[in-house]
Amino acid sequence: MPSAPYRLVDGKAKIQIEDILGTSPGGGWVYQAAGVGNAGAEGAHYFYRSQTQQGSHKSAPTEGRFTITIEIEEAGVYGLLLRGIRDTNDPPDARNDIWIRVDGDTNAVMAAGTPALTQGGDGFIKFKGTQTKWTNATQFSAEADGVPNAASDVVLSKGTHTITFAPRSTGYHIDSLQVVTRSLFPEETTTVSSAVAATNDDFETLQGASSDDLDFGRVNGKANAVGLRFTGLEVEAGAEIESAYFAFTANAAAAAGGSLAIQLQGSLGAQNLVAGKALDQRTYLGETAAWDDIGAWEAGKTYRSADISDLIEVLVAGGGLEAEDALVFRLAGTGTRSAYSFDSPGAAPELVINYVDPA
Repeated sequence: MPSAPYRLVDGKAKIQIEDILGTSPGGGWVYQAAGVGNAGAEGAHYFYRSQTQQGSHKSAPTEGRFTITIEIEEAGVYGLLLRGIRDTNDPPDARNDIWIRVDGDTNAVMAAGTPALTQGGDGFIKFKGTQTKWTNATQFSAEADGVPNAASDVVLSKGTHTITFAPRSTGYHIDSLQVVTRSLFPEETTTVSSAVAATNDDFETLQGASSDDLDFGRVNGKANAVGLRFTGLEVEAGAEIESAYFAFTANAAAAAGGSLAIQLQGSLGAQNLVAGKALDQRTYLGETAAWDDIGAWEAGKTYRSADISDLIEVLVAGGGLEAEDALVFRLAGTGTRSAYSFDSPGAAPELVINYVDPA
């Protein structure tokens, strides 16, 4: 295997962790040379801190992080397989996982429709599935009980990507990482994104104005529609919208449940949410995207909405988007969620669009 950035050969790459960490990694990782420790390791491997200590980090620590850089030559879906083992099954839920971040935020490279994942802060999610024998972990942990875990597959564009690990469980051993091709996109996929960029570009109907947070659904038993306006997005004419979603950073914890209907104003020149018509008096497309069965939220963590690509594709209708165009969305429904706004100290709502360049 060549030195970093690593490249796929015949659709896959396998990186031995000792090529990244060496013999004195620090940060809580303990080196074990080839032939030492658990049988079945592919040469040297590592375990996290003591093999008898118990417990896990509830958020991704700064100490003990390490990064692998990989060059992707064709955009597509790629599987991440982390070969690992845990000391024992006691306790079973505190020794079988590790934190992982792909590029700046793993959520941003997950396929549309992925359930809410267990967050570790700073863009990390929980990567789980090791046993008491060497095996490949192949799942990202779903946040809600009873929801199936997501396969450890990510959507990667052409170019260089970073995969960062942070320790989570004591007694967790790692050996190698594989990146394998699941499927390739027929054409290059481009990702563009834009965050709410002005006070008057987010809005609550109960407030009648912008606010230092955005309360979705119902507030004290009253319906509260939220408006969001985005500019600065460029999509080529004739492009096919593959996926699109909002990314919200939770301002407060919320229990699972609730549903939001997402509407898009039928204009590329939508005025801001104070200068234009009131949010409920605007003309929206006939299509509505449903964000149903919203999972629980934890303060400070980032969550993505249901897919809204159909709405955007109807509006652009082959004409594309230019940076000066403006999109306004209305979100209303049930449940209670609070997210950071433009005027809050946290990250403002973001719109992410993935599209296939026209032939």
